[in-house]
Amino acid sequence: LSDIKEIISHEQALQQCSEFLKSLPNVKVTVFENTATAAKYVAECDRTDIAALSSPECAKLYGLDILKEDVQNNANNYTRFICIAKNMEIYAGANKISLLLSVAHKPGSLHEMIGKVACQGLNLSKLESRPIPGKDFEFRFYFDIDGSVFSPYVLTLLKDMELSAEKLSFLGCYSEM
Repeated sequence: LSDIKEIISHEQALQQCSEFLKSLPNVKVTVFENTATAAKYVAECDRTDIAALSSPECAKLYGLDILKEDVQNNANNYTRFICIAKNMEIYAGANKISLLLSVAHKPGSLHEMIGKVACQGLNLSKLESRPIPGKDFEFRFYFDIDGSVFSPYVLTLLKDMELSAEKLSFLGCYSEM
């Protein structure tokens, strides 16, 4: 680490590791388009005084040595990435489902949807609300559910939610890394 003169990474990763970077006042910090391309660049360049802030998986993929671990400001920090495609593909082993839905603006509507998940014996692992533009105090909800679309319980849940929700959008079924 003492030989490093430049560290490269995505702007967000650099911000998330700002305290560590402050401890290296003579090291130049350079923004890259993403953490993976930064790691690849370090692996392919001839310099021995350059390093990348990236995941351990990137280090392994590109044959890099990890000089220091856990340099993020917040130990609970993580980043979610999604892959967007024109045609839906669901791969074997996909075990998490993301949905976007809106419900009637009346007492108990969200509770009813959450109950549907519980009734099928499924785990609701994430619930976020976002305001609906132009509708004061009305929200749409992002659900992450542990399960596969190949499960009959999930298929029953999705059919039931579609009938009950004002709007339901299936965002995907995937595996978390």
